[in-house]
Amino acid sequence: MKIKVLGNVYPPPAEDSWQTAELLRWVLRNRIGKGGALRIVDVGSGTGVLTLTALEEAVSMGGIVWALSIDLDNNASVNTRINLIDNGLYQHADVITANLLDAVKAGFRIDIIVSNPPYLPGSWEEDWRIFGGPRGNEVIKQLLRWACLGRISTIILTQSSFSNWEESVNYLGKCSFKLVMIKVTHYFFEDIITMVFERKT
Repeated sequence: MKIKVLGNVYPPPAEDSWQTAELLRWVLRNRIGKGGALRIVDVGSGTGVLTLTALEEAVSMGGIVWALSIDLDNNASVNTRINLIDNGLYQHADVITANLLDAVKAGFRIDIIVSNPPYLPGSWEEDWRIFGGPRGNEVIKQLLRWACLGRISTIILTQSSFSNWEESVNYLGKCSFKLVMIKVTHYFFEDIITMVFERKT
C-alpha cells in the first residue's frame, strides 16, 4: 500500500489507524465469499488508509466490493482520491466531502461502516479534525444515531479511553447491535479501543 500524505491533511495514519485497519481486515476475512457484493463506508477517510485497506483485502480475496469514502475536509477527500489512484483502486470507490453520513440516503443498505473519528475531548473550534467535542464523543454519537436508524450490518469504531467508549457499547446495544470483537492498546496516558459491532439477527 502506497500512502501519500498531503501537507494540509491531518492527522496522517498512526497507531489508531493501523489498529482499525487490523480489525477491518478481520471482518472482511469473515465476510468475503459469503455471497453478494459488499458495500463499505469509511467515515472520516483522511488519507484513505481504511478505504485502501478494505479494497486491497477484498480484491485480493476475489470479493466484489464498493467503498464510499467520506470526509468533512475537502483536502482529505483529495488526498483519499490521490491514494486510491496511486494504488490502482479508484474504480472500486467513490469519494465525497460531507458531514458524517448526511449525504447517504436514509435506508440505504451498508454492509460495513468503518470509522476512526475525532475522539479526543476538546473544542471543535480549536481543531475539529482531532477533537470530538467537549466530552470527546459528540461526533461519535452523531454517527451512531444515524447507524441505528439505517440498514447497517457491521460497525467498526475506534475511540479513546478519554471519550467514554462504554457509552457507545451501551447505545448500540439498545438498537440491536452486539459487540463481537474488541482490541485495546495502551499508549502513554490513554487506551485506544477498536470495537466491532454486528447487528443482531
